[in-house]
Amino acid sequence: MRKLVVFVMLMTCAISTQARWKVTPEAGMNVTKYKGDVAKVGFKAGAAVSYAFRSGWFSLQSGLYYVRRGKGLSSWGEIYGTAENLYGDRVSMSLFLDPSSSDLNNMGPNIYDTEDFDVEGIRYRSQKEHREYIQLPILARFDWQAIKDVRLHLAVGPYLAVGLGGNTTYGEKDYPLGGRLPYNKELSWNPFNPGQGYAVVPRFDWGATIEAGIEVKRVAFKIGYDLGAGNRYEGYAYHIDLNYHTASFTLGYTF
Repeated sequence: MRKLVVFVMLMTCAISTQARWKVTPEAGMNVTKYKGDVAKVGFKAGAAVSYAFRSGWFSLQSGLYYVRRGKGLSSWGEIYGTAENLYGDRVSMSLFLDPSSSDLNNMGPNIYDTEDFDVEGIRYRSQKEHREYIQLPILARFDWQAIKDVRLHLAVGPYLAVGLGGNTTYGEKDYPLGGRLPYNKELSWNPFNPGQGYAVVPRFDWGATIEAGIEVKRVAFKIGYDLGAGNRYEGYAYHIDLNYHTASFTLGYTF
């Protein structure tokens, strides 16, 4: 009889301890906006793992996620040629068309005026990018019961991420006005891969995240918001800054 009581007590403790752990596989979409770039839709998939303390309202939550985020298609036009600078020399000059304002911006070096601007051609450029990461959040989570079978939660904390791969695509179309032939070229490269001759994105990334969610029985809907603070490119002077914002929307099932 005593052995049976001890066995039941041990099983009860084991079940109680197990009940404190929750695993929530989830998947959904995200929207990322890098500083100075166009927003891009991506996706997020993985699983959250949380451990609830005795109070029931406080948990530690982590997990592992596969995240794709990037930069949407940005494009700009350029009218190029030569003009006279402040010293009377003819130098290369470009007038860029700002897509957001439809204004022509003089981007030439020390141009005196544009009255003698000799147009040599028109050039169109475009670029887009996506990056893929494995992301690990470390969050403090707060839960409370709204009504029967419905729980709400709020979680906040840092995250760490490692870049797996990605693709940057650059396109250029040139329409010269002289005797040269027009051309159309497209280049692509891995933004994490050094030795390509382009700015290299660091594989390590980090930032802060906040998450809000609702669970109806075992079905969980979550909204997350990441603030990326990692360095933008390798070799640049490092300083903490909010380099991108990512909002995510996922649906999962809690075990």
